[in-house]
Amino acid sequence: MRVRILISAVMGFLAAALSVPRQARAQLGLPSRAPSADSAPAIVSPASPQAALESFLRRAEARDWEGAAEYLSMPAGQRDRAASLARRLKTILDQRLAIDLRAVSGAVAGDTTDGDLGGDRIGVITSADGHEDPVRMVRLSAPSSGGPVRWVFSQATVGSIDDWFDNLGAPWLRERLPRTLTGVGPFNVYYWQWIGLALAIPVVLVLAWGLGAALRNLLGRIARHTVTDWDDLLLEQLRGPFRLWAASIAIGPLLSLLDLNARVDGFFTSLTRGLVLLSIFWGLLRIIRLAQDRVANAAWATGQGTQARTLVPLLGNFLRVTLAIIALLVALAQFGYPVGTLLAGLGIGGIAVALAAQKTVEHLFGSVSLAADNAFRVGDWVRAGALEGAVERIGLRSTSIRTVDRTVVRIPNGRLADERIETFGERDRILLRTDIDLTYNTTPEQLDRICDALEAALRAHPMVFTDVVRVHVVGFTDSAIRINVVSWFLTTDWHEFLRIRHDMLITFMRIIGDHGSSFAFPSRTVYHVQRDGATPVPTIGASAPATDA
Repeated sequence: MRVRILISAVMGFLAAALSVPRQARAQLGLPSRAPSADSAPAIVSPASPQAALESFLRRAEARDWEGAAEYLSMPAGQRDRAASLARRLKTILDQRLAIDLRAVSGAVAGDTTDGDLGGDRIGVITSADGHEDPVRMVRLSAPSSGGPVRWVFSQATVGSIDDWFDNLGAPWLRERLPRTLTGVGPFNVYYWQWIGLALAIPVVLVLAWGLGAALRNLLGRIARHTVTDWDDLLLEQLRGPFRLWAASIAIGPLLSLLDLNARVDGFFTSLTRGLVLLSIFWGLLRIIRLAQDRVANAAWATGQGTQARTLVPLLGNFLRVTLAIIALLVALAQFGYPVGTLLAGLGIGGIAVALAAQKTVEHLFGSVSLAADNAFRVGDWVRAGALEGAVERIGLRSTSIRTVDRTVVRIPNGRLADERIETFGERDRILLRTDIDLTYNTTPEQLDRICDALEAALRAHPMVFTDVVRVHVVGFTDSAIRINVVSWFLTTDWHEFLRIRHDMLITFMRIIGDHGSSFAFPSRTVYHVQRDGATPVPTIGASAPATDA
């Protein structure tokens, strides 16, 4: 069950990763999906800041720096550096901003809700001292008509390009590296940063191993002085989750030294948070498993092991499923999905889901009611309706019963909860009840001696329940005198009871033979009457028809 839950969680995580929303794709630098045909995308004006920014990026990607420089507002005296500034601005945007074009206004007037009627803020660049510098685009109007012509980067933004560029990618290190290592590689990451990432992996592993070993050694010394062993087992179970947590924590400081661009840094930030959450959920799963084993062992020690085998796995599976659902929701939130909106949508669609899954919910509540009523336990021999067998497994949906034919029948818990369930495992003794038919040739004195001898043989057995031993003549049938024998034997093992019953029935046969009587069999007496009035002569036959002569 645990393997299926983990596989389900991993598949859900991969499904979320493969369906990365727009925010996460922007962090990775992946192209956004095209809007669907039914989504009715907003119309983007060619004289809008979004169109201008898209044109600047497109020309910069084509290395048309002269064309890209047309979107820079700068004094005429600096026009000779326009291409260089455009190239530097493109590098700055790649390294410091994860731009999402859909977040930029597509209207001619720009975004008028922020109070800045003359321009739009594309993003904010944080300097080394923590100062935030906005990256703005402003609208230029035609001199004659005053109408909007195009959007360009403001003069304040253009004036800050050189300062921003000089502080890119750890300048103190960049000045000391060969020129070949300062080139830009895939995902706008410098080659020296790629080398740093490759070196950071073994460093993170060594730090995680060292920190984990040191803390485990410290906590182990404390745990050895306690009277219980659960803390020692807890430390052993949390070794793997703690190493993963330590590795994810160590990633942050190492990556800050590399000063990666905004998109890659945002991706690693999300990855770090995901690893931290994964280590937490992993640790919680280990704790649930440890608590389940501890509770089961404690129940065995108190003589309630059979009940523990039924309830503890059921509760453990329920906690693991709940934890998997929470982990999936957290993973979706990390990838940018609106979990609150998703939960609200689930509330609206809950009626349809409930109607479609009413049988599943019925069986789930059936398993809860069976566990709460303690109707039977794993290993019990039960009779449910017309089915009889040993309970092998009680799951969240169905219960498996192995029949006498060694087949396994799985009954949904919802239906099983409504059945009449007879549990043989809860009896404290087993009943021996049989009828003994003796022939009518047996005299009353013989009957008294036979009954006394039968009762004495029962009471002499070491496992008989002496409070109730009954041996009585209960009736006269067509062909026999019937003696009813009732007693209990102090055993719950059916195979042992079969041996006891075998011995007692053989003893009953000896007692009846020793007292001169015999067992009766179905028979009929036929009287033949002669015509001359002679005395009728009885004839005894096993199945002779009754006729009159």
